[in-house]
Amino acid sequence: MFYLLILWMVIFIAACGADSPDATLSPEKTPIVYPTATYRTFLTIAPDNVATSTPTPTMRPLRIQPQGRIAFQSNASGSLDIYVMNADGSQVSRLTNNAGADVFPAWSPDGSRIVFVSDMNGSPDIFVMNADGAKISQLTHDEYEDSFPAWSPDGKTIAYVSNRDGDDKIFLMNTDGSGVKQLTSGFGSDDSPSWSPDGEWIAFASTRDVNSEIYKMDKNGKNLIRLTNDPAADYTPAWSPDGSQIAFVSRRDGFTNLYLMDTDGENVVQLTRYKSTVEVPSWSPDSKLIAIAADFESTRDIFIISSDGTTMQRLTIMEGEEFCPAWSPNLPYLAAALAEPTAVPEAACVNAGDPTYGFTIDNPIRIGYDPRDQGSSGSGCMPWLLGPQGQVLDIQLIEEVEKDGLMYCKVSVTYEDQSDAVILYFDTNRYEQPKAPVGFTCGSPVEYLKAVTTARY
Repeated sequence: MFYLLILWMVIFIAACGADSPDATLSPEKTPIVYPTATYRTFLTIAPDNVATSTPTPTMRPLRIQPQGRIAFQSNASGSLDIYVMNADGSQVSRLTNNAGADVFPAWSPDGSRIVFVSDMNGSPDIFVMNADGAKISQLTHDEYEDSFPAWSPDGKTIAYVSNRDGDDKIFLMNTDGSGVKQLTSGFGSDDSPSWSPDGEWIAFASTRDVNSEIYKMDKNGKNLIRLTNDPAADYTPAWSPDGSQIAFVSRRDGFTNLYLMDTDGENVVQLTRYKSTVEVPSWSPDSKLIAIAADFESTRDIFIISSDGTTMQRLTIMEGEEFCPAWSPNLPYLAAALAEPTAVPEAACVNAGDPTYGFTIDNPIRIGYDPRDQGSSGSGCMPWLLGPQGQVLDIQLIEEVEKDGLMYCKVSVTYEDQSDAVILYFDTNRYEQPKAPVGFTCGSPVEYLKAVTTARY
């Protein structure tokens, strides 16, 4: 949700040293992405629903053997990567291994490929790979955030979300990245597209009427129909493969739980009733089971639940958080875990070499996240950027400056043995490979990635 929505300066950083509100995000947060300094949540943090964790619900075991495979995202390895497992939780295999965050997996209709979101080359873009993690290729190439990819049932197009128009909107492209077409426009953010099995309709969540609700439109972006109308937030719709129902999550009982409704919005049924977080439903190919992410035991794991809500099974028992399950078509089980993918070299900070880089509002340092949201100290806001001899920087906000509808941070930077402060400009909305302005040096790329991941995802 997503989404994708990727790593959302005291006021830059005067506020970094100040106490800030709890950075815990609720799934009903609106808007989801910028042009403000709020970043898309690719891996949400469980809302502060209750003070203590809820034990895993005791339910009857599944009566049927789940079919196919489930792709999902996890930070078990320290970074966000895409994994795959059999639908019974066996043969867990890591598919991606790079310095960026890889999120929002979605299967092609024939199960041969997986589309996903990654910021391995800078801003979050749409990528595609084979189902075994081989042959990764980039489909979108822009400075904005692209997320929530969803493959059409005929395999010819991919719906996705992008904020290139300001707010999040739904776009369509061919599977090679060509033929981009915008489907939604207007007020609010639109996200989480889900195709009907006949390929004629797309369900999605939107804040166009202020509150997040579920809508559907035809494949050309016409014939908009609102499906839900509730004071609570409704989001992440998932159309069943048999075409009869739409699963979605809602906070209408005060907690994030799973619901079903007919495709016209009628006959809403609540499937789960837990005082915890249930998110991101994905149907089994036979429409009998639904995969969800849930934090029943404080950390988020993948579960599958029967479509009548009576049986449930936990699939993942890993270090870290598992999120965003995507159920494949009816593929055969993996007989053995796939080989660990070769690591892609870390994205390293480089020297800009441009004498104006960072020193003017027209050429700011593009960090793509707002450290003010994290409540960190000044020295912790940019651990990857250091003084000329590796000194830790003391960064203080002077003012926020508006240009072309976006806010930039004008900051004062000092470090040990420095006589005069240096004035730099930061763009917290857009993101690129880290660069050090003239007169500064690069710190550890690991620290850079850690800072971005914490703030952004």
